[in-house]
Amino acid sequence: MNSDNNVAASLVTGVLAAVESLGLDLDAAACLNAAAIDENALHNPTSRVGFACFTNLLLLIQAHTGDDGIGLRIGRELALSSYNALGYAAANGETLFDALRLLPEYESLVVSLANTEVVEHDSSVEVLWSMTGGQYFAMLEGLFFASWVTLGELLANQSLSNIAVHFTHEAPETLGIWHDTFGSNIQFDQPVAKVVYSRSTLALPISRSDPFLYQVMTKEAECLKAAINGPSLITRVATWLTEQLPQGEPDQKRLACHLNMSERTLRRRLQQENVSYQLILDRVRQQRATYYLAQTSLPIQEIATLLGYQHLTAFNAAYKRWMGMTPGQARSEAATSR
Repeated sequence: MNSDNNVAASLVTGVLAAVESLGLDLDAAACLNAAAIDENALHNPTSRVGFACFTNLLLLIQAHTGDDGIGLRIGRELALSSYNALGYAAANGETLFDALRLLPEYESLVVSLANTEVVEHDSSVEVLWSMTGGQYFAMLEGLFFASWVTLGELLANQSLSNIAVHFTHEAPETLGIWHDTFGSNIQFDQPVAKVVYSRSTLALPISRSDPFLYQVMTKEAECLKAAINGPSLITRVATWLTEQLPQGEPDQKRLACHLNMSERTLRRRLQQENVSYQLILDRVRQQRATYYLAQTSLPIQEIATLLGYQHLTAFNAAYKRWMGMTPGQARSEAATSR
């Protein structure tokens, strides 16, 4: 599994605290050792733990309890601190919707493979959850959904009504814990995992919000996100395009797969940075074309091929759109200025 697939140490610590709170007879140190998790890594809540190790830990807990609802039970016990800066920022917004809208932006602080999408409708809001890169672990659906609902009730200081929950896995034999957590509107074997909230529910105010702490913790979340994710998404896209262009017209689907996200998520995240895939592609091609024309003696047909164009006419039209002149005219100008 990709070494970039990881979870926050704070989430691992939160799961262990939940196990202790539930009174499960588990030796935490032995479980960590069996899951190949270095206990010392948990002392720093901003450090990361491999996703495979984390899932091993959850599977050990599930096997020990034999409880198919253990993910929900753990999720109901998770504290805000399990979500690191995201949790503290969410706890200080004005409404539950303010908290919810932070998930797609900063969920990588908690689980790098998580993919949350918030879809707004007139009277409801759908929160879709999946895992990118072809990964899937059913237990996490229950864990995170139970956590969202329970923490929402904690922040609003009241029970949440008018919610519906869809799971992609089959229904368990007994539904007691499921109904206790989510109410009666639950469906299984669904194509998409999601929680559906009414607008009125998400309009509930957070009882002890602090605008100053909201700003501070959102800024902290942004800094942690940059540190965890490394180069910006724009830089990563541009780098991949530069490498792929000589092989032909780049494919956005392949790019999304390379970045371990869906095409829809890629478009959304680029939109958040006020760019599009096509805009970055044009920029990369323009920069490379300008370099090839001015600094090399490569034939223009070969330059077009290196930029992923099948036909020279397409390159000529694109370059004229960018620079107001044809590649041949640009090369002549560059030669004259030498």
